[in-house]
Amino acid sequence: MNGPVHPTGAASAVAEALRACPSCGTQYAAPAQFCQRDGTPLRMESQPKDPYLGTKILNQFRLERVLGAGGMGVVYQAWDEGLGRKVAVKILHRDLITKKDIVARFHREAQIAHQLDHPGIVRVVLFGQLPDGNLYLVLEYLEGPTLLEALERDRRFLPARAIKVVTQIGDAVGYTHARGIIHRDLKPENIILTRREDDPEFPKVLDFGIAKSLLASHSFVTQTGLIFGTARYISPEGAAGEDVDQRSDVYSLAVIAYQLLAGRTPFEADEPVQLLVKHMHEAPPPLRRWPVAHDVPPLVEDVIMRALAKNPEARHDNATEFARALRAAQ
Repeated sequence: MNGPVHPTGAASAVAEALRACPSCGTQYAAPAQFCQRDGTPLRMESQPKDPYLGTKILNQFRLERVLGAGGMGVVYQAWDEGLGRKVAVKILHRDLITKKDIVARFHREAQIAHQLDHPGIVRVVLFGQLPDGNLYLVLEYLEGPTLLEALERDRRFLPARAIKVVTQIGDAVGYTHARGIIHRDLKPENIILTRREDDPEFPKVLDFGIAKSLLASHSFVTQTGLIFGTARYISPEGAAGEDVDQRSDVYSLAVIAYQLLAGRTPFEADEPVQLLVKHMHEAPPPLRRWPVAHDVPPLVEDVIMRALAKNPEARHDNATEFARALRAAQ
């Protein structure tokens, strides 16, 4: 499933390759054909001249080219003239500046990400407001494909590779869980595989725009009954619109692990609503039932299937525990 381009996603997702939904305006990277929000067929449109390209923010960050776009904003590659490095700049769509809920989400992404200091989480450099009133985030620039792109290229990961990537993601998400923050939208599109020291495939978690603080939930715009997360990776309680906690992220991470090892997610369907129903009511097929996953150690399968339990009480308490169990099982 191809979704909106994410904040510091692969540079291959350039503006010319984007397709727009004529109904809601959300832009997607090729080869997406239909809008994930309303099912409207996407349309290739000539891109108008971008008003921000070539300009500078704070007379320091020069916006050089468009990396991609999503429902909330456009992401640019920029040059930090002060420190001589590339950065990514995410600017809110201009027509959204009057929408209080969207502005609150943008602020929330900045506030939450700014609290987090972990090598597995994209770093927020700066947050501010442009002279025209629009909002922006300056983020670290990441080179590398999304986990989705790597999976589409390789079809599935061998167990050692999959466990390494998933446990590293678990370490990063577990760090946020220890600070009372849940992501609520973990999926391969929200993970960049980049080089870090001797590791050529180090995962970085992106997009805390719909994250929720469990320690100060009164300060965030949240509503029980709203469905967050992408249907293919959402937890049963998330699919039902119920309150979620760290164990919802554990479920989503288990779906990712299952997909990496089996080359498919536990549930497949043509419509998002069908996926939500399956997450809520159907038992996931055992991982090793798929021929391609016969090389998965049985103990690894046990850990992943436990994390896919319908009842959150049966899962690992947080992503750190899930990662620890996976490492011990391999």
